[in-house]
Amino acid sequence: MAVPLTKLDKETRGLKFFPLFTVTGWVLIGFSILVQALVLSPTGAAYWGGNPKAARDAAASGSELLGQLAALAWWPRLLDPLTFLGVAAFMVGIALLFSAIPGILERRTGGLKKAIALMSGR
Repeated sequence: MAVPLTKLDKETRGLKFFPLFTVTGWVLIGFSILVQALVLSPTGAAYWGGNPKAARDAAASGSELLGQLAALAWWPRLLDPLTFLGVAAFMVGIALLFSAIPGILERRTGGLKKAIALMSGR
């Protein structure tokens, strides 16, 4: 049997989902940073730092140099949208958290009004 949600439960439902969005955002951003540090940096150093320009320009089809160049061209095309998605998910999580604040404050204000009325004897 489904229990009907109160107004506060409806307003604070975002509190259940904000950790999911924020953690997902951090995971996507962290994945992007790790791939850039562990894949792109060594590959770029090996491609540009370890080979003269003449060797890079004269690389034969299927060589390791062209494989490195392909990796340097492909990974950023994947990581840029993932990083953007991670930032967006993180921002949605923060927005869900902030959207619950008015409902919580309204409930606490109601409780405070009742407490003041009891303290003042009205």
